[in-house]
Amino acid sequence: MLAIGGAFFALCVALVAGLVVYAALTLPDINSIGQATGTIKILDVHGNLIAEVGHNNESRRTVTIDQIATLMQQATVAAEDRNFYNEGAFNPARVLKAMVDDIILRRPAEGASTITQQLAKQAFFGTSAEKSPLRKVKEALLANELDSKYSKQQILDQYLNITYYGENAYGVESAALRYFGKHAKDLNLMEASMLAGLPEAPSYNDPYQNPSAAYARMHYVLGSLVAVGDITQAAADAVDPLVGGTNPSPAQQAQQQANQSALHADLHNGQTSIGVGPAPHFVQYIQDQLQSIFGQDNPEYLQGSLVVTTTLDLNIQNLASAAVAAGVAKLAPDGANNGALLMIDAHTGAIQAMVGSADYSNDSIAGQYNIVTASRRPGSSFKPYVYEAGFMNGTLKPDTILQDTRAESQKLGGVQDFDRRFLGPITAARALLLSRNVATEQAMKMVGVQPVLDLAYSMGINSTLTPLAPDLSTAIGSSAVRMIDHTSAFAAFANAGQKVQAHGILKVTDDRGTVIRDYTVAPNLGRVLTPAQAWSITSILRNYPRQWNLHFKYPTAGKSGTTDNFIDAWYMTYTPDWVVATWTGHTSGTSQAEQGMNQVFGTATGAAIAVPFVNGLPKPSGFTPASGSLADCSSNDAALGDVSGCPTPTPAPTPSPTMTAPPTTPPTVTLPAVTPTPTPVVTPPSTTAATRAEPAAVAERRRSS
Repeated sequence: MLAIGGAFFALCVALVAGLVVYAALTLPDINSIGQATGTIKILDVHGNLIAEVGHNNESRRTVTIDQIATLMQQATVAAEDRNFYNEGAFNPARVLKAMVDDIILRRPAEGASTITQQLAKQAFFGTSAEKSPLRKVKEALLANELDSKYSKQQILDQYLNITYYGENAYGVESAALRYFGKHAKDLNLMEASMLAGLPEAPSYNDPYQNPSAAYARMHYVLGSLVAVGDITQAAADAVDPLVGGTNPSPAQQAQQQANQSALHADLHNGQTSIGVGPAPHFVQYIQDQLQSIFGQDNPEYLQGSLVVTTTLDLNIQNLASAAVAAGVAKLAPDGANNGALLMIDAHTGAIQAMVGSADYSNDSIAGQYNIVTASRRPGSSFKPYVYEAGFMNGTLKPDTILQDTRAESQKLGGVQDFDRRFLGPITAARALLLSRNVATEQAMKMVGVQPVLDLAYSMGINSTLTPLAPDLSTAIGSSAVRMIDHTSAFAAFANAGQKVQAHGILKVTDDRGTVIRDYTVAPNLGRVLTPAQAWSITSILRNYPRQWNLHFKYPTAGKSGTTDNFIDAWYMTYTPDWVVATWTGHTSGTSQAEQGMNQVFGTATGAAIAVPFVNGLPKPSGFTPASGSLADCSSNDAALGDVSGCPTPTPAPTPSPTMTAPPTTPPTVTLPAVTPTPTPVVTPPSTTAATRAEPAAVAERRRSS
């Protein structure tokens, strides 16, 4: 019997030894610490942190140990591992007890792991890793390696930055912002003791959802701080929500109520959207780009930590966000509840600012849906492509006479303008400046539909994501385009004809600084227009702000666009340095039918958003006329208007309710749900018949084409 027992013991020893050897041979590299919960740090062009996100889209904000309040460090050690500074990496007795509890008895292990072991688990296996004897052994071995390589302060630093505190807050900095609206370095005793109690059971101890559990855990943490001598009992009682424990005196009961009220008030300072940051749509755009870059061929990069240097300028981004918010608020009485803005470098396509909605956190407007990458009808902001195509193939010149007449409208199927008027014979230049629909569709017919589409595609409109309908109504913007493509295409007008593609990534490195991808030199995509051809349009559009009373303090060129029933109101503006696209509309997170605004024209978007935004930017370069262009008015800053070349601008008619056609029923358009998908939804263009019958889809029958 003794022999059998000895053999069984020997077998157990052999099995354990084998398990340990196997675990040692299959350990992850200690230098890859954190890759199971690796993060992507997204930096702006100046190296400022825009966001730090985990691979499950959780928000993370890493801080150094000196940026974490000493009280928070002490509270964590007191709550989780009082012997942290005096013990080794793990306690063999506690590990054995944890294995019995977790694996054999199937019950949670209480106080089983040291802080070093907890770091090993979270850094290499994640919080949801399956429990097994092998993993427990690996945790212990890795903890021992961590303890050998790092100081206690370094281990605590990494632990506090990796731990989950509930409410989608990963790391102590995110937790401090989420619960108290302050940085980790500023936490006081009340706040630190509450936060330190959360990692044990973040959901159960959530002070918003289960305050009684949060109070009990906080009471334990404060007691632990007193026990180890970090604070006095009086200091603990001053903030303890359960001072006096289960049998408080009347005075202690009163103190409990006061402390609970103070904690409750402090929790109201928490930030509900800690993951948003200053550029949430841009962050999602960058994550999508990384998936495109690495997802197919190099998915291993997406499992580790990355540092992504982007083209965004946070100073410009903050200006853009403020301009969109203020502009939408200004237009709110007229039904606008959403807006967007994109700014790119005209020479490289580098995205300098991206605001995808007026409020990312507002589900009622589908705020997470990125208008910049969505497909929407551009209205008359599409018209420059029509005239440029005509200038290029010789069908049109700026002084070509077009017919803005009733007869021509009838030939074209009934297209009309915002004012229900006809201006008669009109030059092509003046038709573009006044954004006349009848004349523009006639121009499209003369130029040919396909040459216009081919030019738009060559300049940057994505033919796969947003194919343009091969009919005349596309001339006035009935076919949807993406703002990001539209802005890229306009850059060729701004930069003398060079094609660019909007992009946001400059460089990708791993967490050790090794460069994985380098895009700091923008690719040469070739020239799509000659300088003279680009200037032929710019020389007309640089007079657009004056014509439509837009008070930019710098010389700019621009074009507005308004779609039927005021569903979309665009203003595109550019200089030789940059291109800015702006948009306003009324969106809903619950309804699939788009809603029109109350006579919000594209020029209104320009006045409300584009003008204040541009006027806050540094002075851009001035326009330089190109020799040989069809519309070279460099010696005269007046607008092109008739065959004489550069006459004084004639004010456009001011619309009134009696001049505006009765509103038609807007086309049904699929909108994103409250939680939108990252894939843009293409807005289906209206039918040609609808466009003709009631100058529908885009017909800038109204003031600001």
